[in-house]
Amino acid sequence: MADKPRFFQVEKDGPVIIWRFNNPPQNLWNMETASEFDDVVEGLYEDPGLRVGILTSAVMEVFIQHFDVSLLVQWGDALKAGQVTLPAERPAPRGVYRRGPKPVIAAINAPVAGGGLELCMACDFRFMSRAASVAQPEVGAGILPGGGGTQRMPRLIGLGRALELQVTGRRVFAEEAERIGLVTRACDPLNLMQETVEFAKMLAAQPPLAVELIRRCIYEGTEMPLEDGLALESELFRETLISGDALDRMRAYVAAGQDSQRAQEILQDFEQQDSE
Repeated sequence: MADKPRFFQVEKDGPVIIWRFNNPPQNLWNMETASEFDDVVEGLYEDPGLRVGILTSAVMEVFIQHFDVSLLVQWGDALKAGQVTLPAERPAPRGVYRRGPKPVIAAINAPVAGGGLELCMACDFRFMSRAASVAQPEVGAGILPGGGGTQRMPRLIGLGRALELQVTGRRVFAEEAERIGLVTRACDPLNLMQETVEFAKMLAAQPPLAVELIRRCIYEGTEMPLEDGLALESELFRETLISGDALDRMRAYVAAGQDSQRAQEILQDFEQQDSE
């Protein structure tokens, strides 16, 4: 984006870009912050030197409190009055993966709820501080999670657990969140960003086409009947098989005697070549 972001502090660490959400004091999410997030994520996809994005909070007390409820009241009043407005016609919430080919990680460094948790679930991975908590508390306001929560959470943790969390609205802390699969990893607060960035750089070192197409197979394939998902996998497998990067890597592996213990060394050789 041409202008400096208003709601995000942006920094780069090699192939990783970090977006620190900054809308104090409550870090409320709204249509303006969502639109700007679309723009900064687009910057990840457009920059060939970047491979992975990390979303975290610049406000230490809260990651994202939730979507701005005052807007929901306005929308409800307008809909009740028969005024068909944007909220009634807005597109279905997209996962971050739908926007482009590169992974995005949520580094949850403080409490998050409602639409903020839905945004985290729309990312590829979630790393969570043990000082943080997550919740889907919309039931207490008499509404349901409308940003993808009722669909993404069951896919992550199963129908029964998702139903319990959403009809009670209770908070979940990092250890439980990791145990049930809601987050990828629970981290000590002081180590959260270090662990997240290390993981991001490991992802960035993987062959980009393979990462992109694995994501497509998993995300798109799991929304299809098994037979169609397998057909998609076969199609994209052929695409990776003929890529120059894959052929070079496989030839090097065969030349090394197909020694699986040397596979990591071979990968590191390619990483070194890429960095030179």
